[in-house]
Amino acid sequence: MEKVYGFSNENLCVFPKIYDFKNANVLSVLGSGDQYFTAILNGAKNVDVFDVNSLTWYHFVLKFIGISVLSYEEFMQMFLIDGLDNLSIYEKLKPYLPFDVANFFDYLIFIDRQFSSIKLVNIIFSAAKNKNIPYFGKKAYYKLQRILRDSHLPQFINCNLLNLPDFIDKKYDVSLFSNIYHYLDINAGQYRDLLNDIDSTDIMALYSWILNDEEKSELLDAGFDVLSVPGVLNSRDYIANLTRKKQ
Repeated sequence: MEKVYGFSNENLCVFPKIYDFKNANVLSVLGSGDQYFTAILNGAKNVDVFDVNSLTWYHFVLKFIGISVLSYEEFMQMFLIDGLDNLSIYEKLKPYLPFDVANFFDYLIFIDRQFSSIKLVNIIFSAAKNKNIPYFGKKAYYKLQRILRDSHLPQFINCNLLNLPDFIDKKYDVSLFSNIYHYLDINAGQYRDLLNDIDSTDIMALYSWILNDEEKSELLDAGFDVLSVPGVLNSRDYIANLTRKKQ
């Protein structure tokens, strides 16, 4: 069973300064779900999500319902302080969960396995870095809660990025692909060719905490723009974009 990130280790608060989410149709890797919540919080009208790890969906739905139902204090207790291991709060969420998701977490209880066992140990994320998660502010949390209460769960595509073009048939305004490029074992030119099969105006092709001169040069030569942004661990992180003209 592949594990999941409890929260993003990217500086998501810079995303709305780079991408226009207002009324946007967005495609995003699922991961922790925080890219989805960031896009929705900043006005996206639709966000489709994908991930090769099906377990990310169970965790995401629990978090989606958690934000929709729980007070700010309860959410922080369940998802941050207790790291998911709070069965009394889980019982409050359970009636709102889809059957398959509730069944998954109930099975963990049955086999005496803590919910936190599904999570990766994320040394980059810590409570001290909560400024990088947009909805960690109380006002933003309740704004997101109001939005989610009027929303449905998104479309989830269980596949990897290499196969993603076979599963999508719509145009997107913004696509967010995190650091997947570093796991694909292809060069920057091959990556650009892959992304050309995805109909999206703006693509965040890579978010990286470290980018050496050689890799930066390869990305630039392949047609990507490379930006530096305030970092999570270091002073600067890097984002490689592929931007197409709007039709």
